[in-house]
Amino acid sequence: MDTDDRPDLQRYFHRELEFNPVTEAEAQVIGDRLLQIADPKLIKLVMKGDEIAGFLFGFPDISEGICRAQGRIWPIGWFWLLREFGRTRWLNLNGAGILAPYRGLGVNAILYSEMQKTIRSGQFEHADIVQIEESVLTLDDALRMGARIYKRHRIYEKMLV
Repeated sequence: MDTDDRPDLQRYFHRELEFNPVTEAEAQVIGDRLLQIADPKLIKLVMKGDEIAGFLFGFPDISEGICRAQGRIWPIGWFWLLREFGRTRWLNLNGAGILAPYRGLGVNAILYSEMQKTIRSGQFEHADIVQIEESVLTLDDALRMGARIYKRHRIYEKMLV
């Protein structure tokens, strides 16, 4: 895609406190690293022509493997991580977005429905929605899917004089 044809992502996400635009090179590195550990079945995209309208990413929760490895990959920490990829029954949904022009058109319903089909047909019994924005739209989506909120992470802002 020519750089002149790219949507201005800053315009779409300007209200997100956590959003920091990345360069094309950074995006390539992030994408390459995610694809090394991601299961393609757990990456959901809704496309409108050649443009991404929305996305939802899921990752196996390998927390137990990280604990067993005790923060060390070598000599056998890698074994615990790889083993947990296949054993975990928990899925982390961490990364979701719908570009502004496509909000309110059912893109979220398509993403959640497709992810639910994948979850039910695979190894996962539970899903954790991680780092969900506490806005009415995303919170309402989670609750409609039957989510139970059991922890909150918040960002507070205060001017220091």
